[in-house]
Amino acid sequence: MRRCLLVVLLFLTACTINPQPTRDPQPSQTPAATDSGVSAPTATATAEPPRVLSICMGGEPQSLFLYADNSIAARSVRQAIYDGPYDISGYELTPVILEQTPSIENGGIRFEQVQVSPGDQVQDAQGNIVNLGDGVSILPSECTDLSCAQVYQGQEPVLMDQMVVTFQLLPGLMWSDGEPLDADDSLYSYEVARALYPRVHSELIARTAAYQIVSDLAIEWRGIPGVRDSLPALNFFTPLPRHAWGTLPAEELLTSEAVNRAPVGWGPYVVEEWTAGDHITLARNPNYFRASEGLPHFDNLVFRFMGSSQEAVDALLAGECDYVDETAGLDFRSQQLVDLQNAGEIALFVETGTAWEHITFGIASASAADPAAAAEPAFFSAKETRQAVALCLDRQRILDAVYPGGGEVPSTYVPPSHPLSNQPVRQYAYDPQAGAERLQAAGWVDTDGDPSTPREAAGAAGVPFGTPFEVTFLTTPDEEHQQVAQIIQESLAQCGIRVNISSQPAEELFAPGPDGPVFGRKFAMVQFAWGTAVQPACSLYTSEQIPGSYPQFPHGWGGANAGGYSNPEFDLACKQALLSPAGTNEHTSYHHQAQAIFAEDLPALPLYLHSQTVASRPDLCGVQVDASAESALWNLEAFNYGEGCQDGAN
Repeated sequence: MRRCLLVVLLFLTACTINPQPTRDPQPSQTPAATDSGVSAPTATATAEPPRVLSICMGGEPQSLFLYADNSIAARSVRQAIYDGPYDISGYELTPVILEQTPSIENGGIRFEQVQVSPGDQVQDAQGNIVNLGDGVSILPSECTDLSCAQVYQGQEPVLMDQMVVTFQLLPGLMWSDGEPLDADDSLYSYEVARALYPRVHSELIARTAAYQIVSDLAIEWRGIPGVRDSLPALNFFTPLPRHAWGTLPAEELLTSEAVNRAPVGWGPYVVEEWTAGDHITLARNPNYFRASEGLPHFDNLVFRFMGSSQEAVDALLAGECDYVDETAGLDFRSQQLVDLQNAGEIALFVETGTAWEHITFGIASASAADPAAAAEPAFFSAKETRQAVALCLDRQRILDAVYPGGGEVPSTYVPPSHPLSNQPVRQYAYDPQAGAERLQAAGWVDTDGDPSTPREAAGAAGVPFGTPFEVTFLTTPDEEHQQVAQIIQESLAQCGIRVNISSQPAEELFAPGPDGPVFGRKFAMVQFAWGTAVQPACSLYTSEQIPGSYPQFPHGWGGANAGGYSNPEFDLACKQALLSPAGTNEHTSYHHQAQAIFAEDLPALPLYLHSQTVASRPDLCGVQVDASAESALWNLEAFNYGEGCQDGAN
């Protein structure tokens, strides 16, 4: 089964719930009185059987608690328990339980001048949260980009701007247990996240100066002075039910059965039963705020856990499932599914996703800063060597092996479908001859004329003379990654690069530094996937994100830039993009600049975009697979089948 590895999720962290099933209404057994006073039998109404939607999944979540499990399986099930706060479609935010998406134009975002003194927390011009002091570069009040940054000196207070964002909840929202949902529930969510820091929302909490109630339905986020988020609408904390959980310490929320197995929500369904290893049953939420629209269309929803993708397909054909979601790994069954769709037996939905599989190069190892450590040669410290790998690698062959007849090879960390994608960046078509020539120019010489033996260093940057070009390629042992690793090994061998494949379980491979091989920066090449959100993730490759010992490395061993790539021009473009408001020309221009530098320097080589593949019974309507959404079930409440679809009630 395909398992799309999103490493960022590794940093986040069966039983049966006592069921409270809804029961079909029973016909009245009380005789009706006639005018004559004699009881007469009444006609017994036939109760309509409950409408049930069955969804087959390829995995079972560990928890449904918002801050405990961020797997795709957990996010899919939570679509039934919650609705919003935003829906994301086409990389755009649509408010669901909020009155509007805050912006400067509608008054939801504003900047206030605040006075800061030495020792106060500020965000410096490089985007780090620091204490104000001599030598700290800051953006003073009314300065909106790095061109007007100033270096602070002395002891006098200085004025800086503080971003303030106000979120207004819809009136009349209720939790599934009938209690009102208000701004205090969002405040409670912030308090829980802060208590679980740094495991939850670490970046957001670090940038938050205050999160406070304005009114029953309004809450305000205040950033650390100097923070200028390009998309601050996402700084809203998804509500959690203080009335139900407020007496529990935050750590106990991670282990509470009620919190993790049957969380109180406000969405279309509520959990009735969880039978570990088999299924989760949910019932319609009578307090759902969209119930007056006739939503959801089903009385019950059942998530069933399948052992394999073929088992899920068989269950769909047998009528045991109405929908098979993306966790089932259906892309390995692509031709079978196309044939079934052509025969009218199923409906198939395939969308190029946003998770991008790539090779990260070990550019600067952690041992390079430690003279006592046994440092590996810096095989990929020169961009010319990384470019040569891109030319030598048959990425189309990889794509065809993983997604026969479909898929896409991206040029950078931004999917081509993203509105901020920079398409004209430098490209690297498969050309092993050109790759070999670039290796030669970069100081990697074919000394014996035998392409089956590795080249040797003869002037290669950072590598001792005579070192053979032989590297270890780290990956996980699943079928997909092993298949890709074999192709990489064969492709690079043609250019004189010997690749030795080393497979490790994900929990070991991506363990935090300094011990973990990837985020401890002890590798030459590693393959994994990052996800793409609404904002392009240029910050994954900034110098500040290099993992290492604090304070030399601002994020400590929690940094994401595992390869150790550092380019001041890229840092500047990325920071300017993140400082500029979304939707402006400056925002687009800086993101395009960052992508162009990335494509030139290649700190990581994109391999392919993962696909979202789901299937359903032919008459299921309402399905809208969107690559930018959190889950293919993002609009689950609108699903319907049969006559409901024919009537347009979808």
